[in-house]
Amino acid sequence: MAAAVPQLNFGPEVTYILAAILIITGLALAFYGHGLWTTVMSMIGALLGSAVGFLVGAAFGGIVPGLVLALVGAVIGSILFTKLVKVALAFLVGLLAGALAYGLLGGSASFTEGRLDSALIGALLVLIVVFAISYYFIDDIIGIITAAIGGLLLALGLFLLNAGTLTAGPADLCVFLLGAFIQTAAIKKKKLARTRAAATPPPPPPPPPSA
Repeated sequence: MAAAVPQLNFGPEVTYILAAILIITGLALAFYGHGLWTTVMSMIGALLGSAVGFLVGAAFGGIVPGLVLALVGAVIGSILFTKLVKVALAFLVGLLAGALAYGLLGGSASFTEGRLDSALIGALLVLIVVFAISYYFIDDIIGIITAAIGGLLLALGLFLLNAGTLTAGPADLCVFLLGAFIQTAAIKKKKLARTRAAATPPPPPPPPPSA
């Protein structure tokens, strides 16, 4: 007998709130993701760290140790993800590319003990190569990546509002393209300003006062 899967029925108020959060977050990431990504990664690290800490603490000592380790894990996770934001973002891009390659190579997600799946090997190679390239050029493509994530969040928010594919799809594409263009231009402008500031010689010292 198949196990019953619990259904989550949210009220309309909760659905509207979630949709608004997704749409606002998506637009913010799409158009200013390069400036917000450190904060976003810090929040993700805190959530993951707290989850791991709670699971470890609850497994060994119960609810109270779980809550304590959740707090400690949130702090550690936030710090790690903030310091390793570029590594985490490049790994995310590599992971998505590896998953796409695995699907294109016909991976079936079924593994035999003692035997390596050729699709899995190809996907791992793609992951490593894309990760290395993404990390090297992360400062140039971070706007494109965050614009893509922002467009997906916007589309998900529109789906919660019962918007069809013909509405959410073009909205996702338009926000992604416009956001990537705006962010790429802003990043280039900042890099040009830093280059000019570094190339500008400091002003000469004032002449000594006359006797």
